[in-house]
Amino acid sequence: MSNFGGNLSKWTSVSLGYHNYGRGGARGGGRKPSSAELLTLESESTREWSSFFSSTWKPVWYTGWHTGVLGCAASVVIVLFINISLTIYAATNPEYKMKGGVGTLYSGSCGKSRTIGMWLHLGINVLSTLLLSGSNYTQQCLAAPTRREIDAAHARRRWMDIGVPSVRNLFRIKPERRMLWFAIGFTSIPLHLLYNSAVYTSLAANDFVVTVVSNNHFEPGAYSNMTETLVFGGEQFNSTLRAVGKTTGRYETNSEDIQLFGRVLEGYNTGSERYDDLTASNCTKIYNTEFMSNNRNLILITKLSSNDTHKNTLLDMVNINSTVTSPSDWMCAYNLSGNSRNNRRNKFICDPREKVEISGCKSERTDEKCKVQFSLGIMTVVICCNLIKACSMVMTVVRSREPTLVTLGDAVDSFLRIPDPTTKGMCFADRGFVDRKWRRGWRAVQTQHWKRTGVQRWWTSISKTRWITCNFFCSIIIIITGMLLGVGRARDGRCWETDIDSIGFGKVNSISLVNLYFGNITEPILLANLPQTILSFLYLTYNSLFTCMLSGHEWSLFSHHHRTLRVTSPRPGQRSTYWLQVPYTYAIPLMTLSGLLHWLTSQSIFLARVEISGPLGGETSSTINTVGYSCIAIIFVLTLGTLALVTAVGMGYRPFAAEITTVGSCSAAISAACHAQGEDPEVIIGRKVRWGDVGIDPNLGVRHLTFSSGEGVRKPIFGEVYAGTGREGE
Repeated sequence: MSNFGGNLSKWTSVSLGYHNYGRGGARGGGRKPSSAELLTLESESTREWSSFFSSTWKPVWYTGWHTGVLGCAASVVIVLFINISLTIYAATNPEYKMKGGVGTLYSGSCGKSRTIGMWLHLGINVLSTLLLSGSNYTQQCLAAPTRREIDAAHARRRWMDIGVPSVRNLFRIKPERRMLWFAIGFTSIPLHLLYNSAVYTSLAANDFVVTVVSNNHFEPGAYSNMTETLVFGGEQFNSTLRAVGKTTGRYETNSEDIQLFGRVLEGYNTGSERYDDLTASNCTKIYNTEFMSNNRNLILITKLSSNDTHKNTLLDMVNINSTVTSPSDWMCAYNLSGNSRNNRRNKFICDPREKVEISGCKSERTDEKCKVQFSLGIMTVVICCNLIKACSMVMTVVRSREPTLVTLGDAVDSFLRIPDPTTKGMCFADRGFVDRKWRRGWRAVQTQHWKRTGVQRWWTSISKTRWITCNFFCSIIIIITGMLLGVGRARDGRCWETDIDSIGFGKVNSISLVNLYFGNITEPILLANLPQTILSFLYLTYNSLFTCMLSGHEWSLFSHHHRTLRVTSPRPGQRSTYWLQVPYTYAIPLMTLSGLLHWLTSQSIFLARVEISGPLGGETSSTINTVGYSCIAIIFVLTLGTLALVTAVGMGYRPFAAEITTVGSCSAAISAACHAQGEDPEVIIGRKVRWGDVGIDPNLGVRHLTFSSGEGVRKPIFGEVYAGTGREGE
């Protein structure tokens, strides 16, 4: 046990690698230290603090951010266990009828299948949110720089991000951490492209035959000749068949259509108990839909008698094919209010000049066969990505032994303990000065007046690039979605008047289908889930806005009152933290917002699969694979997305707690504010500290702004001269 503890202490102490340039700063102005000097100073710093760290620091995997990553890894492993368990159960359960890599979890009522699918997607998006937030947390920790990496960057007049998600840091951190970052990031893409389509609902629809009969058709001894009915009109019926894609030649009495219609009528005679007697208005309501699920063949009863104009009780028959014509088109030809007329698409054989009044109808009742299905192939990809994430997170904890500066408190602790000579004498340099001048070789050797009046607002802690990127893409997506909603609503209105909420969440109907049909299911899956991937990217940028604003808020509090340093590996007098820069009061609502938006998006645009059976039932005769949309769900997404964007902008206008330099996440600006005056660094970091005016710096001969644990710290005075900015060598 003692050897184990000693090894842990050895790992923590050796891995620090801080560059100690001395508290007095580097001599010789702006001269860059040589490689030999850097190595010597590094060794001296390591020896100086090794005994302290070995006695007071906990093992690295017990520290704050490591504990957080362990928590993320645990949640990802739990999600992995859930995915594997449910997949094995579904794939091996004989009740779910695996066929071609697709299993059927439920078959029956369309309403129930829609409800099951909606709740399953809610669960999927909860798990997806855990994966996304855990990935974001771990990636931020992986991109956090060590002091060694910061010193190397500062020596080359480059700076690194501290306390926020960063892509900039990836080019300056160790390759191993960079590889883990990319492994976690890239596995998120297939997850969001596929996860929501691992489970999908499949609508069962029926093609049907519409038969028009006289009012005495069902009386005993009535004369019914189907062949005579179909052959009557000759070319008119041929044009009807050509319109629905049945044939291009003359109608033959022994064709498949004759046989089909014959079996439909035979089915009525032998199974008339399956037919319900309905009024004309009820028929209109039931058959005024694009995909018939619980009804099939229809018999229209006219007020004509076979003894009047027609000798045959069968007046007309037509086959409605859902993949070619709209199932409600027959209503245009047989208006149930009493008119029989031609239709632009279908020319039925009845005389268009003849008035035919419908007195009632008989509708064949069928069992609904809607399905909730899952894809074994998609779940296999999801599990593989899930596994890579879990392994990468565990490796992050095990392999990341060198302390990193994850929070502002970590950075302040490090820079106060071992001041950075490259930023000495620029005590209130902000991120703007670092970008404009410090990076080009300027140093702070002249004084400058404090000219800030009033406190800054939260949005000033966000870089223009980050702020514009997030708000621009969010606004563009909202505008495009709004335009598509208008197009979809206009398309819905062309078919019939209806309330928008009758469309429902994730409800498949032909008017809410994108006019793109695919030969396989893969293409519509990718198209339907593309918004999920875009939404994940927007969430990460949105989350980074709050991270930057809250980082700036925490920084401003140091100018308002004395505060204990919040660090990931606390020493006596400091406090630990398990969250990075976003407190739980913000993190939990942001996670909830992400999960809710992902779920609503999954109900707004989704995989639409329709399995169509023929008029006689039996096996599926054709399948439609496309993308469906729900206008009401899109409205909810737009409302919530707009509210989120307005909230972010509103938060940006909140004022900081006190006047302080705007450092953002810039390591050089943070370092410039951490050159203590006349106090032992060990004393400062072990107490509550405050940033402000600490009096005249004897080395510079002017007033100085820095951190101090004394009670004499005060806010910067407007117009007062402090160590400022100027060109190196002046």
